[in-house]
Formats: sequence, C-alpha cells, structure tokens
Amino acid sequence: MNLFKRKQQLNEHQKVQRKINRTIGSTLIYFLIFQVGALAIMMSLKKYAGFSSSTLHQSGLPYLAAITAGFLFIILISTKKDWQLYLHAGQSKMKLKTFVELLLVLMAGQIIASLLGQLLELFFNLFGLSVLQQLETATQHSQSWSMFLYAALFGPLMEELVFRGVALRRFSQINSRLAIIASAYLFGLYHTNFVQSPFAFLIGLVLGYTALTYGIFWSLALHVFNNFILGDLMYFGLRSFSTAIASEISGAILLLGGLGGLIILWHSRPQIRKWLWLHQMPKSTLKIFFTNKLLIVVTLAVIVLASLSLNPA
Repeated sequence: MNLFKRKQQLNEHQKVQRKINRTIGSTLIYFLIFQVGALAIMMSLKKYAGFSSSTLHQSGLPYLAAITAGFLFIILISTKKDWQLYLHAGQSKMKLKTFVELLLVLMAGQIIASLLGQLLELFFNLFGLSVLQQLETATQHSQSWSMFLYAALFGPLMEELVFRGVALRRFSQINSRLAIIASAYLFGLYHTNFVQSPFAFLIGLVLGYTALTYGIFWSLALHVFNNFILGDLMYFGLRSFSTAIASEISGAILLLGGLGGLIILWHSRPQIRKWLWLHQMPKSTLKIFFTNKLLIVVTLAVIVLASLSLNPA
C-alpha cells in the first residue's frame, strides 16, 4: 500500500513538473520572440529606413511588431479549449468598490517598489554601481504615439494574455496559490530590470488574484489604468507645471493612493487569511516550481542581463 502511494505521489510530482516545464517554456519562447524580434526590427529600421538612435529610442513600432509576432506564437500553441480557459470570466462579479480598492492596492505596490529601489541603490553603491539608469528606464513616459499605443494599451493587453492567460490559467490547474505566485514571478522576471522587476512581481500578485477571481478583462483594466492613467495621462496632464511642481503633485497622488492601498490591505487581513486557507498549497508544490532547472537558468540569465545595464555610481 505504501509502495502504491509512493508511486502515485511520484506520478503526481512528474505531472506537476511537466506542466510547470511547459508553462515556463512557453513564456520563455514568447519572451525570446519579443526581444529578438524588437532588436531585429530596430536594426532594420536603422539600416534601411534611416531611423536615428534617438528616434528608435522613442518609437514603439519595434515593440508593436514584436508583440504581434509573440501573439502569433500564442495562437499556434493554444487550442480552442485553451482560449476558453484564458478568457474565463472568473468566479465573482466585479463591483466598483472592489475595483477602486484594487487600484489603490496597485498604488501601494508603487510605494513598496520605490522603497525597494532605494535599498537596491544603497546596496549597489557599496560596489561602486548604480541602478538610477534602470530607474529612469522604468519610469520614463511615452514620447511618441506608437510608444503610447504600446505602453498604454497593446503592451498590457499582450502581457495579460501571456501571464494572466497562458501562465496563470495553466498553473491554476495545479494550484490557485501557485498560479498567482508563479505567474507574478515570471511577469517580474521578464522585465529584466532590478528596479522594475520587484514592482512587476508585486502588481503581478494583484493582477493574478484579479484575473483568477474576476476574470482577465478586469486584470487588463487594472493594468491599463496603471500604465495609462498613472503613467502617461498624469504626465501629460501635468506638463503645464514646472518639473518640480509636477513631480510633487504626481508624488502626492501616488503617496495618498498608496497609503489608501496599504490601509485596505491591513483591514483585509481576515479575508486574505480566509482566501489562503481555502486555497492551501502543499509546500512541495512551490519547491517544485522554484527548483525547476529551466527556471533557475532563466533567472540567472536575467540577473546577468540586468547587471549589464548597471552604471558606475
């Protein structure tokens, strides 16, 4: 009997490992298609269309083309049943109060990520390095219509499909808690930026919970709000003010919203504990994910890539 149970557990372990491998592999291939595609298009535009480096830096065309190629890949690997899974409506109906609360929690993630960014800067300063350039990259605003379309709409749309569609829903077939943590980890990882990755992981947790509970449409709405309203729209709305005043106003908005989000999280502790209790996860499940060989290789590769963009302090 014990031998039978051990064999059954081993089979379950192998099934989980295979599903994790396939999901990580799918997101990795998408990431490579996006990165290589964007780079190839940039080089082509520079060589054959006469685009300058500064124009390419501001243009969203390479990224729009790259996510189109990535979308074709998702179409190739997805069946009709997969699409039904990706676009599943969720178990609960979204209410306006809940949506606003989730928005404020997203803003709380910005406060936490900002503090982490400062700690990272202090840490890297010990080695004569700085993450300020990465911070600038993470917080820069759209300088062209094509970049605006990519950053505010089509980028979030594709990221939701890949991370809250493909990754989250496939992982949810193993465990709901794993689905949120694992999809958020991959979402943060593929930002390949010491400053941006922790923030992407934090908002990935919120977006993952939202998609799983209310459906991918609502996680997309939150994502677009974060990129568009808290990003480009606020930036363009404050352009008439001096840089110092605009920075103070935007900082105050994010601070007040973030503090509201932290208060909501504090008061939601009983509901969070209840959710965690209802969606318990064997310790071995998370261990299988984080000790996955492919994930370890990808994580190390991303750390190397992020390290290459560090500047002298």
